[in-house]
Amino acid sequence: MRSKLMPVLLAGAALLLPAAPAGAAEINMMTWGGHYLDTFRPVADAFEKETGHKVNIVVMSGAKDGLTKITAQRNDPQVDVWLSIESTAQAAAEAGLLAELNPELIPNMKALPKGMAGKHSVILSMSPRGIAYRKDLAPFPIKDWKDLWDPRLKGKVGMSFVIDTGSPLVMAALINGGSEKNIEPGFAKMKALKPNFAGFFKTDSESVKFLESGEFAVIGYAILANFYLKLGPDSNIKFVMPDNPKFLAPIPAAVVKGRGAEREKAAHQLVNFILSPPQQEFITGRFGQVPANPNAKLPAALNDIIPSLPLTHVYRIDWETVNKHYADWNKRWNQEIQTN
Repeated sequence: MRSKLMPVLLAGAALLLPAAPAGAAEINMMTWGGHYLDTFRPVADAFEKETGHKVNIVVMSGAKDGLTKITAQRNDPQVDVWLSIESTAQAAAEAGLLAELNPELIPNMKALPKGMAGKHSVILSMSPRGIAYRKDLAPFPIKDWKDLWDPRLKGKVGMSFVIDTGSPLVMAALINGGSEKNIEPGFAKMKALKPNFAGFFKTDSESVKFLESGEFAVIGYAILANFYLKLGPDSNIKFVMPDNPKFLAPIPAAVVKGRGAEREKAAHQLVNFILSPPQQEFITGRFGQVPANPNAKLPAALNDIIPSLPLTHVYRIDWETVNKHYADWNKRWNQEIQTN
């Protein structure tokens, strides 16, 4: 009798289990690891609770790594929502990897200032760039980009070319009379910095590791989000956002093309959820970023780190020019800068 009743009992028990909401999808969002992963996991969980859509988070080591991944997956996409930087988002759009955004599925875009939403991506937040240094290891308080060339920093500066797709080189060009459209002053300025180099890093996590270990006393081009939670009155790490030029990097989100209508709709809904004021305040409060949605409040802690809003002298890099020349610049950097 028991053997005959067991399947019936199990079938009845199955009916008591909560069913997934109608139309629920499972999507993948790709972003950075570490602090980004810790921040977006609760956002994804809150989104699932509200919509029923499950979000898996895929980790990339950097925006270029993310672009490489979705390019390799062109014929079999594995990512639905991709967080990156402007240069890689533009390159992906030009390569036909991104879906056109549907504003009707992202109503929070209506609140964004002009220029924050494009055909293939929308800016979620703006991330301050600057200089991070160890107060106990740097021989003087660093305030300006030009301070990096001070002889007192000999053998103390860590630098990167790949962070922000060559932006450190553009910074050097700008303070030496050039720009991304006239990059020679940048190479000349970086060559002059060689005596101060302690070494080079390629990833966000490396910049933090080398500064914390004391291997580098200064990170010559740093991303505030990487160091934000490590700052404070009792910390030996300081972050400064130099003036003229200021670098405030937009963090765009894009929907990857080719995952099907159901997943694409859910991906749009996730982007809209991240743009809502509560999620904007949570995310930017964790990273020390400026919310894209003006209805969200600026993290109070930023008052002690970046100049007052509205920020002036913010430089917007021409990524079309950078992407066109990046491979050649990278080769030259390895040959002329990153060699003894």
